[in-house]
Order: sequence, then C-alpha cells, then structure tokens
Amino acid sequence: MGTAMIAKQAEPAKTTALYCRLSKEDFETGESNSIIHQKEILTKYAKDHGFFNTRFFVDDGVSGTLFSRPGLDALLGEVRANRVATVIIKDQSRIGRDVLEVGLLKRTFDEYNVRFIAANDNFDTANGFDIMSIFRDVFNEWFVADTSKKIRAVFRAKAQAGKHSNSVAPYGYKPSEADKFVWAIDEPAAEVVKEIFQMRVNGMGPKYIARELSRRGLKLPQAYKAERDGVPLKHIPKHPDTNWHTSAVVGILTNREYTGRAILNRRTSARIDVRSKTRLSVR
Repeated sequence: MGTAMIAKQAEPAKTTALYCRLSKEDFETGESNSIIHQKEILTKYAKDHGFFNTRFFVDDGVSGTLFSRPGLDALLGEVRANRVATVIIKDQSRIGRDVLEVGLLKRTFDEYNVRFIAANDNFDTANGFDIMSIFRDVFNEWFVADTSKKIRAVFRAKAQAGKHSNSVAPYGYKPSEADKFVWAIDEPAAEVVKEIFQMRVNGMGPKYIARELSRRGLKLPQAYKAERDGVPLKHIPKHPDTNWHTSAVVGILTNREYTGRAILNRRTSARIDVRSKTRLSVR
C-alpha cells in the first residue's frame, strides 16, 4: 500500500503596509506632508531597510482626529486577517492625533505581532518600549487643539471687525470690491428680494410667490450668481433654472441678513475636547 503524499502549500508572504494620511490642514502647511512626498519617503525607507512585498494604504484629506477612514479601515482589515508583517508611516502624526485612539491602534498591532515603524521619528517597536513615542502622541493631539483654538480666534476677530468668515454672499448681496469678506448690495437681485418680501406682506404664501417668480422667468439664486460671476453651476439643476421651489423663497424670507444686520459667528466649533465634532450655536 503506497504512502499518500500531501504537498504542503507555502504560506504567502505577509505584506509590508505603507500608510499615508493627509488632512486639509496638513496640506495648508506646505508640500512637505503631501501624499506624493510621503510615498517617496516610505518607498525609500522600505528599500533601504530590506522591506519587500509593500502595499500602500492612503487617506487623503482626512483629519487625524477621525479613526474611521477608508485607508486605515482597509489596513486594519488586513492586519486582523494576519496578512501584515509591518506597518510603516512617515511620522506618528500620520496614524492619528488622539492619544487614546493611537494607543488602541498600537495595541492592535501588538496583538497581531505587527511591527510598527514611524520612519522620521526613529520609532520601531522592534527596538522595544520607547517613552518618547508617548510624548509625541500627546504633542500631536495638542497640535490639533491649538490649531482649532487659533482658527476660532481668526473667525472671532473677523466677526468683531464686521466681516463674514467667507465670501459666499446670499442672493441679493455680493462680495464688495474693497474686501470680499464684507458684502455689498447686488442691485438686480436685491430688487427681486424686495419684491419677494412685498408679495409676502401682501398676503401671498411662499408657494404662490415661487410660482410668480417662475412665471416671470427669473433665474434661481444659484443660476443667477453663476451667470453673474461667469462660473459654471456646480450642480446641474434637474428642472429649468427658472423653476423656483417653495424652499428657496422660504430661505430668503427667513434669512435675517435681509434686515440689514450682519449675522456673524453664529456657530462655532467650540467643544468639550478635540475629538468631538459637535458644533454649538451661539446666541
């Protein structure tokens, strides 16, 4: 009786995961943090240190305070499937800016025997415990809180100077030539706004006002502004751009900016901690 020979299939080599992340705030600080630049650094590091079978995981335009990201989720899926040997990032801030969440990620890597390297921070779990990595995580979280504080201060200063936080003015206004954050009256549209309020004073409801504006062939606010500024519409309307909806009329009638007052700094990103995305209304 012959002996059955069972061929043992070789296990596929595990991946070296190269993770890149860039938030909008990071992009504004300069090109040094760009995804392309991160990829170049990680590719060179992997080649110089003998890491093969590399695969990139990327989150572009995602804040480090968020820990549900497409690229990171895909990376963790591979880690939990035991298909990753090493995770390499440019620096510790790329993996996240929240001490608790980053600590949980490191624990997950450790649980699945994944080596974790931050190239520019000279951090490598293969070298054992590194207390400086904890301080870097704390600093990365502090950086988010400090940046948020500075941004709110800029908005507050603009409001105190009577300026809006952006140049997108409602229908009937336009950015002034002197300062785009100060709105000027846009006469043609302002006349339509005055008529809308007059029709409401005369007893017409928003539904009937919308019908009247459509009958006259007046362009919707977004279509009017696009034509005025010489830019294409961001969203192509499903219906003719002269087909006014009740909601557009209601939006104009309930906008306090039309009373001649500048409504500034009404909402803020002030929050209990930097991880919360709750926006608060200021009364």
